[in-house]
Order: sequence, then C-alpha cells, then structure tokens
Amino acid sequence: MVDIQAAERRITEKSQWLSLRAACRLLDVSNTTLRQWADSGYLRVYRTPGGHRRFLRDDIEAFANAPEQAQEQGREEAIEDSALRKIRRRLSRGDMAQQSWYQSVEEEGRVRMRLFGRRLLSLLLQESGPRRRRQELLQEAHLLGQEYGTEMSERGVTLKDTIEAFVFFRTMVLDSTNPGSWARIIEAADRVLVGVADSYEKSGEKSAGKSKK
Repeated sequence: MVDIQAAERRITEKSQWLSLRAACRLLDVSNTTLRQWADSGYLRVYRTPGGHRRFLRDDIEAFANAPEQAQEQGREEAIEDSALRKIRRRLSRGDMAQQSWYQSVEEEGRVRMRLFGRRLLSLLLQESGPRRRRQELLQEAHLLGQEYGTEMSERGVTLKDTIEAFVFFRTMVLDSTNPGSWARIIEAADRVLVGVADSYEKSGEKSAGKSKK
C-alpha cells in the first residue's frame, strides 16, 4: 500500500530545491552570473552527490524580490571577485614574471598598483546610466589614468611597459564580464589610456624643461 503522506512529503521536499537552470530562469540571469553569485556567497548553494548545484526556492525567491539596487551591487561585487581571481592566477604563473612590464615595477610599486587596480576595476564595472553620469565616469577614468601614468613614470617605467600592464588588466576584466558590457568598459578604458599618455607627455615636458636650465 502506498504511503500517501510520505509521497506528498517527498514531492514537497523536491519542490523546495531548484536546479541551476531553474534558478536562472526565475532570476532571469545566465548560468555564469548565478555561479558567480553563489561562489561569492550571495546565494546559498548545495551540491548533490553527483556534483550538481541545487538552490533553495525560498532563497531564490527572496533574492528575486530584493531591491534592484541590492541585486546590482551583488552582481558587480561578484564580477569584481571573479576578475581579481583571474588576475592573481595569471600573475602567479612563472611566465608572467618574465614580462618586462612586470619586472619594471618593484614590490613597493606592485602594492600601489594593486590598490589602483581595485579602484580601476570598480570604475570599469559601474553602469554608466544617464548621459551626465556617463560623462562623469569617463572624466573619472581620465583622471585615474593620469594618476596611474604619473605613478609609473616617476618610478621610471616606460610608457610601453605601462600600457602593456594596463592592457593585461583590461583583458582580464573583459574576460570576466559578458559581451554586452564590453563597449562600455572599453570606452572607459580608452579614457584611462588617454590619461596615461597625458601624464607621460607632461613628464617629458618637465624633463625637457629641466635639461634646458
């Protein structure tokens, strides 16, 4: 004889859990985004004996009903974490230490560049929003580039090595985001490069002025 209560209990328990695909449908996000949220601790995730991810329906529904601003913050922080992990992994590889731009920055400078990288990463991942806010972001990117260029030029790092270091960083950021964000990120990154060029140009003018005295 079938135990009706036990059967109903199994159905109820099963409905409490969602597969990765089902959770993505409820949140209207990609598999990659949901994995990043889970890996960063924004959503609890459980593994089946076969290694598949399962999410509590209550957690997914609560997150779906959370204020949009909180969801966006969680998404940006998860992407930041993903990009930083990729950068650390690449820098830990032996072949990276042979790159001239990596060798040109001493340990003290690398600490400073890590702090700069966090600021730059946060800037590149910000949504531009209205036109006025977009212009503010681009202006901030330009100023950040000037600061970065000044720091590197004062340490005697060549413009070529500085640009190569930045291109490496930008590539890691692009690899961590969806293609729909690339145009916005590249636009801001271009303003950073212009700022870098400005600072090196000013540094060259100062050096030329001193040599004439």
